[in-house]
Amino acid sequence: MRSHAYLCIFAVLVILLACTAGCTAPQKTGTGTQAPANPVMTVKSQTLASTQAARTAGIDTTINIHFNDFDCLDVTKELGVEYLYPDQKYTVWATSPGSGTANVNVLFVDVGDKEKIQTVPPVWDAVKKTWVYEGLVPIVQFNDITTPQEKTITIKKQGKYYLCADDRKESGVNDAVLRVPVKLTRL
Repeated sequence: MRSHAYLCIFAVLVILLACTAGCTAPQKTGTGTQAPANPVMTVKSQTLASTQAARTAGIDTTINIHFNDFDCLDVTKELGVEYLYPDQKYTVWATSPGSGTANVNVLFVDVGDKEKIQTVPPVWDAVKKTWVYEGLVPIVQFNDITTPQEKTITIKKQGKYYLCADDRKESGVNDAVLRVPVKLTRL
């Protein structure tokens, strides 16, 4: 008989605990923000919007290089995408750092040529009157930029791409840091 009494008391305590827990949950008032009706749809639409923004976005920045050095900007990382895809069109723009006081080379290269550029300095070709990078096949190459230059390109193969600024054709020693303005815009 005692066990039935304990069982009844236990059942009443469980019911009271359940009622109390439901009553103490925070209640939203009319002045608070409401949760979206369908949070899954909201997340999907935000992801879609950010993906579309990345597709139409561009890069407008500077590549900082030391005198007689080079550096590359990871285009895919800056655009917030994993790869550039075939048939995508972009405009590549670059200008001289410091109002024409320095003239650098700017190259748009794929991941394979980005690895090669580290060991291949430019060499002046006196016949063609241009800078040559032995073994590299840049998609775009602007030589000795003194004024703004621009070119439209179409991506041929899926991959990672880089914008590189190169000042390794200079001689001498200098502590200057060159800020090379570059832009990449998807068309």
